[in-house]
Amino acid sequence: FGQPIMAFQNTRFKLAEMKTKVEVTRSFINDCIAKLIDGSIDPATASMAKYWGSQVQNEVLDECVQLHGGYGYMMEYPITRLFADARVQKIYGGTNEIMKELIARSLDV
Repeated sequence: FGQPIMAFQNTRFKLAEMKTKVEVTRSFINDCIAKLIDGSIDPATASMAKYWGSQVQNEVLDECVQLHGGYGYMMEYPITRLFADARVQKIYGGTNEIMKELIARSLDV
């Protein structure tokens, strides 16, 4: 389109949204790691970390593939492999649906 990709407001907004999601998720997971180390993490919080981390990972990578356009599906580009590898995170070690069930059981309602 005759200009750098960062010249497009939508692209800047998408990148800002992704950076925010990643940083908030990183902060939460770091807190969970500290709780794991000191032995104070509970199953619901651990489930939240697994669920939310894998969910955000997949959302961000999906947006990145979109920003790459057709190149996002070419194996020559690292984004393609990252996208493919991320999907399994929502499955192994307990699916995200199971993580939600464990979280829901901890609610006092």
